[in-house]
Formats: sequence, C-alpha cells, structure tokens
Amino acid sequence: MVPSLPLDVLVHILYQIPPSRDLDSSVRTLVQCSLTNTLFREAAAIPALWQQHYQVRYLHANEASEGQRKAETNGNWKLMYAARRMIDMEVLKHLDSIVMKRVGRYDHASALTKFLFDAWDVLEIEIGTVDPSEHLEIHEVGVAHSLSATRVYWASELLTSIGRTHAVGLWSSLRSDNNSVSFVQAFSSISCFFGKHPDEIHSLLSSLNYRCKDHLSRLNIPFSQADPKYDLKELCMHICDFMTTEGYRTVDPPNFRDLHNLLPHFYLTSHKRSIPLSLVHIFVSIAQSLGIAAFPFRLPLHVLVHITVPDPEVDDFFVDVFGVPTIINLRDDIPAILERQGIHGNSLMHYLSPSNTTTMLLRNGRFILSSLNLQRTSPSLELSSTLLAFTLFLVLTGTSQSVPHLMSQADPLDCATFITEVLIPSLSNVREVQNDLRQASQQSLEEEAITAQEVKLRTPNTTVRYFVGMLFEHRSLCYTALITGWDHPVMSKSWIRETEISDLPRGRDQPCYHVLRMDNSSQYVAEDNINPLLSASDELLLQMCQGIRILPKLFTGVLTKTTTRSSNVRDAPVQYRRARFVLSPELATAYPEDDTMGDAWLGGGESVYTWLAGKELVLAAK
Repeated sequence: MVPSLPLDVLVHILYQIPPSRDLDSSVRTLVQCSLTNTLFREAAAIPALWQQHYQVRYLHANEASEGQRKAETNGNWKLMYAARRMIDMEVLKHLDSIVMKRVGRYDHASALTKFLFDAWDVLEIEIGTVDPSEHLEIHEVGVAHSLSATRVYWASELLTSIGRTHAVGLWSSLRSDNNSVSFVQAFSSISCFFGKHPDEIHSLLSSLNYRCKDHLSRLNIPFSQADPKYDLKELCMHICDFMTTEGYRTVDPPNFRDLHNLLPHFYLTSHKRSIPLSLVHIFVSIAQSLGIAAFPFRLPLHVLVHITVPDPEVDDFFVDVFGVPTIINLRDDIPAILERQGIHGNSLMHYLSPSNTTTMLLRNGRFILSSLNLQRTSPSLELSSTLLAFTLFLVLTGTSQSVPHLMSQADPLDCATFITEVLIPSLSNVREVQNDLRQASQQSLEEEAITAQEVKLRTPNTTVRYFVGMLFEHRSLCYTALITGWDHPVMSKSWIRETEISDLPRGRDQPCYHVLRMDNSSQYVAEDNINPLLSASDELLLQMCQGIRILPKLFTGVLTKTTTRSSNVRDAPVQYRRARFVLSPELATAYPEDDTMGDAWLGGGESVYTWLAGKELVLAAK
C-alpha cells in the first residue's frame, strides 16, 4: 500500500494545477480529488487553493453582486467559485433556449441580460477568440455541422445587449445629476454599444495614463503640484507631446467624417488620427490621472480642454489638443475666438465655463448622424451607430422625435433588453415619450412572437420550387443572393404595387422569396427571377460566410457536393460544385421541409426539384 502524503505536501501539489479560463479540466481535477478520500477532500477544500482558479476564470462581475458574494461566503474562494458556476449554468440554459427555439427566445434574452456582467465571462468563453462568421464551416455532403456558429452569434449579441444595458443605465443617471458620471467614464461607455466591456476601454486609457507618467518621469517633468518646479501649462503641452509619440494627432480632412473617429475602441487603437472631441477624451483622461482639473470645453465649431488653475489669483486656461497655439488664454483668446464665430455680448458667458458630460455626449451623437449621412460604412457599424445616436438623444433629452428613429433600427433583442429594462424606465419624467416608446417596443415583441410561431409547409396546391439555404442569381439584375425564407401567396401587398410582378410569366400568383445579398441588404424576389446557382466557388462561399453579418443566426454551415459531367466540347469533363446552407434550428422549425429538399437538390445534377402532391421529391428535367 502506498503511504499517504502529508496534507501540506498534497496541498502544495494541488497548487501546481494550472488555472484555465476556458477549460474545466483543472477544476474537475480538484473536484475529483475531493471525492478520493478524506485527506484529498480536506486538501481540495482549502479556500486559498481556489483563488487562482476564480481570478483567472472570472475577470468581470457586477460590483454590488461581487461584494455580496464575498460577504455571504466570508471571502471563501471555493464557495465564490461555486456561486459563479451556478450563474454560468443559468446563463447557458438561457443561451441554449435562445439558440434552439425562436418561440420564447426574447423572454430568455431578457432573463439572461439581467445578470449583466456576472454573465459576461461565461458568454465570452463561449465565443472564444473567433469571429462568429468564421464558425460557418464549409464541408462536403456527409459531414454533420455543429451549432457553434449560431451559438457564438447569439452569445456575441447578448454581450452587446448587456453592454448597452449598462451604458444606458449609466447615461440615464445624468438626467437627474449631471455630475453623477465623469466625462471620461460616460464617453468610454459609448463602446459598450458595440459589445465592448467598460473595463476594456478603461484598461486602454489606464495604460496610456501610466505610460504618460513614465514619459514625463524620463524627461524630468514634474507632475506633482508639491514640486516647486511644477508648471501646469508646460505639463499640459508635454501631455500633447506624449500623445504625439503614441501616434495620436488630428485626422486629415478627407477622413474627418469617418465614423471610427467617434468610437473609443477605434480611436484608442486603430484610428489614432482623430477629431478634436475624441482627442479631448484621451487628453482629459491623462490629465485627470495626473491630478489636473481638466474638463471638455465646447465651442460652436471646436472642442477644447478647460484647465482649472488651483491658484484663485491665476486665470484658468484652455488647451487646444494638437492645435496652434496649444495654450489658449481665457481673457484674450477665448472672447476673440467666440466673436469670430459670431458670438457677442452676454452670450459669451454661456461659453466661459466647462461643458457638462451630457453636452459632449449629445455632440457625439450629432457627429455620428452627420458622418452616417456623408460617408458609407459597414452595415453592422452603421446599424449600431444609428441606434447609439438616437438612444443618446432619448436618454439625455427625452425628445419624442427620437422614438420612431430609434425603433426603426431596434430589433426584438434590443426591445427585450436595454429598451425595456433601462431606457423606458429612465423616461419617467416625460410620460408621453415613455408611453410611446413602451407601446412601440411591445408591438415589436408581439409581432415577433406571432412570426416565431409560423411554420411554412408546401401543399398540393403550391409549387414552391426553391428552398431556404439555396444560392441563386437574379435573372434580370444578375446579383448573387441566398434564400432565407419564402411566402406563398405573396405577403407584401405594397411590394406588389411597387414592382412589376404582374409582367412576369406567372404574374402575382407565384411564390416570393426573402433573400440576403452580399452587401447585407434584404430583398423580396419573385420566383420567376430566381436562377439557381449550379456551381459555387470557395471564394464566393467564404465571401458570403464572412461578409454577411446575420448569416450565423440563420445557418449553421455550408454543405457542398462536387460532380463531374461531360461538356459539349469533345466530352471534356467539367466539375460542378453545388452548395446549400444548412438551416439553423430557427429556420429548420419554420421551414421543416427545406433541409430535406436542399439535400435532394445537392444530388440533382443540372435539374431542379418540384414538390408535388404526396410530399415526394420528383426530378423535373429543365
């Protein structure tokens, strides 16, 4: 019999088990040890042993919830780990339901997002480091597809919903107290609307702050007010110099309206040539970390930084980040600048104090809409940015005009999460606007609930030739697209009026298809205009998988089948590669026959299939 190890030796061994954020193997090892015998159970139960595993897996939490967990467990890391894993299990149950069923989906989404940042880590682990579009794999017939693409899509969408819920909750507090949230924090939260955790932007800014202090130290520039050589104006100029060494500077005029200039996760990283408002955000963060009372200062056509001087006998001054001159005086320069912009007399006083956070956020929202009107961007960035702008207007001003604009961009997930949970409650002092938004949101969710229960089946009286997941070329417009749904009879009466469907061979009495184009736009196409794509290249399939943002929600992958046929020229063999997209659970439920029809079509050579009475696929030669 092997003698038992002393407890301290066993504990030392268990400490060597490496923690892992996304793998359960380490924790499972500890759990298995606790089931071995009394000695192992005692060793595996030592709370300190679990600290590294907790801190590696759980990087984010709701501050209040984390404090409560620590209090309830007396800081026992094992019990805290167990509590978080219970939350993980609840979150994953909701995620499973969201992926598998459209009916009730948004009830689960609402319940999941209520966990807020306690749900962030497990969703982030589900996503991993791969973009959702890269999960759409292309396989030859016979290979089963997993649900990873669809699962990652929804996990990513839910992270964004959590971020938006947090941001709107933060901004809503500004309506009652404009000083409740700092300018830097409120502005950084803009990126939450794009699925970024606030810690990500905070980390980028904190790293800049640290590097600036190091830069100043190496130059022997004093940044402590207690230092007799402390010079506030010189220090501000050195901050601007440091930002230059980091790559930050004013954007070139042709790129002034680039939307990336307005979003912190871009202008802090890949788009460092940016507009003054964004550069002011960075400058204020650095300056405040050095103990400088720095705040944004709004001019009609420009944004400066207002520096409050500690000595009441000395005038405050302003910094024009990357402007010439950099230092601007209060008494002489500012009145002259304002007068050049047509502001005179008593109106001057309105501009001689720091601008509040609300003003800066609204300015950013107006810039976003202006940029969207003047410069094209990706569909997903455009959608999120438009939603952000009108959310800012609503939460900060409560204007009724913003409601229809917001709802034109909001989807059911938005309605079930941040709009219902925080935006509507924040409008309690503007009841009419609150009721308008509530009614619009409820209507959206009710319409979604009805649509979620629809099941489309072919009947002996319908001849829906094509199927969801089929690629085709438009017969007259020649674009390539993917079928995502069909109607028979045609559902859209307005579409009938606006198009010339009556001029087609089968007129208006034919099926019509919902389709997605390569540019992410949706179209409604009559069956007479569909020409099935008999051969699809890898390049085309990859372009669609990675270029159409919503595709992983609707499909789990691509199946292909390559066949060789003789051509008309000396019987030289020619390869054809048919492809079909595999339906997600959502589409498979709504169109239960289309996966089977797609499989049959893959093996159909140069023929198409017609669904006849008796639900049998009959090969119909062209």
